[in-house]
Amino acid sequence: MASLESLFEQWLDGKVLSDKQLQQLENTPEYAALMSQAQVWQQHSRDYKAVPVPIWDRQSTISQFSAVRLFSVAGAWAVAASVLVCSLIFLVLPQSDAQGLLTQVTKQTHLLQSQQKQIDQMQKIITAQNQLQQQQMYQLAKEAIATGRVERQEDIASLITYIKTQRAQDQAYLRMQLNDLAEQVQEQPTAAIAKN
Repeated sequence: MASLESLFEQWLDGKVLSDKQLQQLENTPEYAALMSQAQVWQQHSRDYKAVPVPIWDRQSTISQFSAVRLFSVAGAWAVAASVLVCSLIFLVLPQSDAQGLLTQVTKQTHLLQSQQKQIDQMQKIITAQNQLQQQQMYQLAKEAIATGRVERQEDIASLITYIKTQRAQDQAYLRMQLNDLAEQVQEQPTAAIAKN
C-alpha cells in the first residue's frame, strides 16, 4: 500500500510512470477514483479562460428623455401664438388702444423669451443628469463584474488549498497507521507471526 501511495504522489507531481505502475494504480479502486478526480481538476485548470466583458449598448438599455423636442415644439407654438395675437390686435382694435396693447404684447414676448431660456437651461440640466446617471450605471456594472471575477478566483484558490490540505492530512494519517502496524509486527515474536 505504501508503494501505491508513493506512486500516486509521483504521478501527481507529473513524473512519468511505467505502464505497470499505472496499471497498479488504476486497478486499485481508491487510487483510480483519486486519479480520475485529479485529472478532472487538471483539465479544468488547463481549460480555464478569462471571459471578456461583453460590449454594452447603453443606448438600448437606458431610455433617453426626449425633452429637447417637447420644449422646442412648445417654444415654437408660443412664438406663433404671440405673432397671431399681435396681428389680430393691429387689425381689430383702434389705433389708440393698439399702442397700450402693443406694449403689453412686447412685455409678453419678453416673458416668453425668458421662459424659453429657462426651458433651454432645464434641457441642458436634464441631459447632464442623464449622462451622469449612465456613467454611474456603467461604473457600477464594471465593478460588479470585476468583483465577481475576483470572488470566483478566490473560491477556486481556496478549494485547491482545501484539497491539498485534505490530501496531506490523509497521507499523514495513513503513515501513522502504517507505522503503528509496523511497530506491532516488529514487537511480536517470530513464532507468533508464524502461527497467525
